[in-house]
Amino acid sequence: MLLLAYLQYQSKRAAIRRGVIERLGRDPQPRAIRLLRLALQDEDSEVRRLTMIALQVVEEAGRVDLLLAGVGDPEPEVQKAAILGLKHVKEPRVFEALAPLLRHGDAGVRGCAGQVLGGQDWRPANREEEAWFLVARNQFSRAAELGVAALAPLETVLNADLSSLSIRAAQALGNIPDPRVVPMLTRALKSPEPAVCVAAVDALSKAGGTKIVEPITAMLRHDNGHVRSAAIEALGALRLPESVDAIAQLLDDPLWDVRRTAADVLGRCGEQRVFDPLAGKLSDEDIDVREAVVMALGNLGDRRAIGSLVLALADPTSGVRRLAAAALSRIDNLWMLTPEAKTAASQLAAVWSDMDGDVRFFVDRMLGNLLSAKAAPVPEATSGEQEPPTPDRRRKLATTIFLSILSDADRDLRQAAAEALGQIGGSRAVTGLIRALADSDPSVRSAVEQALRSLNAPNAGT
Repeated sequence: MLLLAYLQYQSKRAAIRRGVIERLGRDPQPRAIRLLRLALQDEDSEVRRLTMIALQVVEEAGRVDLLLAGVGDPEPEVQKAAILGLKHVKEPRVFEALAPLLRHGDAGVRGCAGQVLGGQDWRPANREEEAWFLVARNQFSRAAELGVAALAPLETVLNADLSSLSIRAAQALGNIPDPRVVPMLTRALKSPEPAVCVAAVDALSKAGGTKIVEPITAMLRHDNGHVRSAAIEALGALRLPESVDAIAQLLDDPLWDVRRTAADVLGRCGEQRVFDPLAGKLSDEDIDVREAVVMALGNLGDRRAIGSLVLALADPTSGVRRLAAAALSRIDNLWMLTPEAKTAASQLAAVWSDMDGDVRFFVDRMLGNLLSAKAAPVPEATSGEQEPPTPDRRRKLATTIFLSILSDADRDLRQAAAEALGQIGGSRAVTGLIRALADSDPSVRSAVEQALRSLNAPNAGT
């Protein structure tokens, strides 16, 4: 049978040669090592890969030498098969051959080398080698704990690997207090993958320093809305007065979530000059944006907002109305006695007949005798909104709630939130889950990765 295999292997057709070697892998023959040595020189990389697989089951002298030769093959797929063939060979020459592959440009080769070395109780010779070893095994957080020794391996992953690994590399780099991190993450902002850009923006905001402001500000003009939102949040965390005007421009962004994020950040900036841009968005078409604007105006504490917030008491959505009432109380406990409130109440009285019954009931309860005596009698309150929330509205509300829970101190709540977001879906859920890949708890990270996989997200953790 081996003679027949030799004869068939002389074929000029690669498919036939592949078939010969594949059969040897399923049914090893005595003295097959000579044919496998010949196949290792085959011009077809698939033949060479199948040769490495066959050598995993062949029990003949010289097999380890051939596997070690395969480790140096120019094709990563052949290298990976050769590395895995050595996983039960505990010899110093194996360690010497595999340790340099921890720095290989291909993530799969690095991963296989790390897996085999880890299973053989191999120990790195120094901190730098340990960092490459941990990164090869996708243990980015542990690698970052080694500090500057992890910069080179994490940069390799950030620049050359799958987006899911690049995301985690960026997150890990953000935890290393070294100025060299900034140019690495700045280059990552040019990634074609929006999720990588989001991770790089978040990591840059942790790095701090004046050099991060310009590249993050540039992301406010990114084509992807999630990147723009991440840039807004990052600049908001830096609390730089010079960033306020750039963020305020995004109150007119075409995406509601970007507008909502801009309003939220501006409400926390403490700059009174954002009052006019915010007040102008109380009529935004999106409920979530209006709610964010109302809360932002309350956070600013600017008395000029009283009149606008009184008018917001007549918003068709109960959530906006209630938040407006809370914002007014935050600005001034006696807001009802201000001239701004009285002026706004007169404006509401003028359109009293056009209001929905629930709105009139709420406005009357809040404003009482400020309303004009000419206003129509207040009807009895009906239960709930006149129209029930749409499925999209309910989904958006649920997403917002569970995204906030992802930051809760209770790991069980964070895990439950990740599982729920995996069922709800949507781009906001995916972005929040990607950030949660850096959670400190392994059970939460596992739930996040499973949620991303269930959403068929290309950025699921590995």
